[in-house]
Amino acid sequence: MIDASLGRAGCCGSLPPFPPRPLPPAVPSEPDAIQIRLATAQTGLANGAAVPLSGVVRQIGNGLSYDTANRAVTVNEPGVYQFCWFVLAQPAAAADPVIALQSLEGQTVLGYSGVPAAAAENGALLSGSAVAALPAGSAWVLVNASGEAIDIPVAGTAPASFAASLTVTQIGRR
Repeated sequence: MIDASLGRAGCCGSLPPFPPRPLPPAVPSEPDAIQIRLATAQTGLANGAAVPLSGVVRQIGNGLSYDTANRAVTVNEPGVYQFCWFVLAQPAAAADPVIALQSLEGQTVLGYSGVPAAAAENGALLSGSAVAALPAGSAWVLVNASGEAIDIPVAGTAPASFAASLTVTQIGRR
């Protein structure tokens, strides 16, 4: 059927008088993230002691915070988070260095550094990662889990020198 008055052809009724409204664009939200590092050497870090990360390098959003007093990253918003860490470590004795990511109170371990990732001239570069759905208010810390004291020397040259680094990124919302 042809509707000559509108100059349009149609077979199943009339077309709408104007196009439908477009959907509003989705507002992208950046994930919360924080990167902390240790740029000074540490000697004799006792077994069970927290790695004394000292400075926030980057922070996006308010969903994560770092407390230098307890050396912990606190999750301020519930969600799914990815932790990635690197620590240059030397054993004080014969044991291999191990770094663990655990809750501040020490009851939950999310991951261990495992076998040294790469030999370095002045230590072993340990790396680890973990992904977990976490509630708001939980706090997480890197600790020496070697069974003995370790030393953390500084690697590289300024301004890119580091002894340890921890990056936490929110990868999902709960």
